[in-house]
Amino acid sequence: MKIFLVFLSLCVCALSAETLHVGSKLSQLNSFKYETPNGREVKIPKTVSLVIVAFEKDTGILVNEYLNTKDSFYLQKNNSIFIADIHDTPKFLTNMFALPKLRKFKHPIYLHYEDKFHTVVPSKKKKVTLVHIKDSKIDNISYISTKEALKAAIENFSIN
Repeated sequence: MKIFLVFLSLCVCALSAETLHVGSKLSQLNSFKYETPNGREVKIPKTVSLVIVAFEKDTGILVNEYLNTKDSFYLQKNNSIFIADIHDTPKFLTNMFALPKLRKFKHPIYLHYEDKFHTVVPSKKKKVTLVHIKDSKIDNISYISTKEALKAAIENFSIN
């Protein structure tokens, strides 16, 4: 009986984290904690139009390689942010290898360490998730896998 109650409690907790969908409020994304690679806590700006999310190492590399070719204010000028969900990376690897490398990038990176994020924000294998925001609500969710598509999303969507 105790095992059943524990299982039921876990199911209720999992279901209480509502999946992000068109019409969801931006505040749902801001309920999570984000940090820069230097450990400074950051929030998603209210003026953001595009949230770029990488859940895997390869998709993070794709985004970082593209953004590294742009000036340090490229994302801000285009009302966009980049979130890297690194909750699956072991702490030792994060501290020894990932963070020092991420600190070298000139563009802002929002890091997320908790495991609930990937249950709320939709994702697809080997794809970057793009969350389009309009009037502080989710307007569209799409997925890309090329630098060209990333450029088009950032530069075209910023003209709200």
